[in-house]
Amino acid sequence: MIADQLSVFFDKTPAAASAVSPALNVSPYAGRGGAVNITVILSGAGAAALALTLEESADNLAFTHVSSYTLEKPGAPGAALSFALPGPLQEKFVRLGYTLTGAPAGLKIFAAVTRGHFAPYAEGQYIDRGKVVA
Repeated sequence: MIADQLSVFFDKTPAAASAVSPALNVSPYAGRGGAVNITVILSGAGAAALALTLEESADNLAFTHVSSYTLEKPGAPGAALSFALPGPLQEKFVRLGYTLTGAPAGLKIFAAVTRGHFAPYAEGQYIDRGKVVA
């Protein structure tokens, strides 16, 4: 899977007890057809669970809850969840938040808006300024 850097919520971010991503503008995905997903990957050793929340906003200031998801990671090496972007979204911006159950030590989170079907994300597979970064 290749994700555009402008569609990434968390990029191999060290896990914390909870966090909220910066907002992404999802209007470029509107009306383009095909599946638009959000893919979340939790990597590293140890068991954990993420309670995910998706929120939307018209002005990137006040956000409202859209949907909730759970990602269970039983142990090494990692766990992944891909879900369709609920649609049609009413607003231009979305952000992803999470609360972690388990020890965050050594865990990293990747989350992005992805097109089409889910395929495993390999470290470094995103486009940065027109180049595939390894």
